[in-house]
Amino acid sequence: MSTVLSPSSWTVAEARSLTSRLRHTNLTGPEYDGLELFGSLTSYLDDLYGGAGFDRLLPEPDRAALARRIRKARGHGVPVDLSATEADARLDQPVNAAVTLAEGRELAVELAAAAEWQSELGRCLLALYSYLDHLYGGPGAFTELLTPEEVSEVAAG
Repeated sequence: MSTVLSPSSWTVAEARSLTSRLRHTNLTGPEYDGLELFGSLTSYLDDLYGGAGFDRLLPEPDRAALARRIRKARGHGVPVDLSATEADARLDQPVNAAVTLAEGRELAVELAAAAEWQSELGRCLLALYSYLDHLYGGPGAFTELLTPEEVSEVAAG
């Protein structure tokens, strides 16, 4: 079990606490969008974890079990073929009011290249995308959010 959102040095708990506090400051632009994206992705993981709360990265056996439930809920026995134009449409799905899945990936890279806390935020976002990719079936596989019904199915185990 890991709590560090590598390549960031922040743990899940630190990142959640810091981003929550930073959201209440007068930020605009990419920093604010990054904070909102982090909140949306961690809330999504809260739901996938069955409401138990996303406070750590699951160890491999539990991670593999969650990945199987996600793929079953999506109706895919194998990872999604990202070469199809349908994948582009899924990547346009909004994560929150500010960014889509694709824009979120770009924002994570942009913030990771910044200085100070913005860099850590970007690296945390990269870690979340990588973790979700793994849960969805491999690199680049996190291309869509599950429907509320699918999330409930995954969370129920």
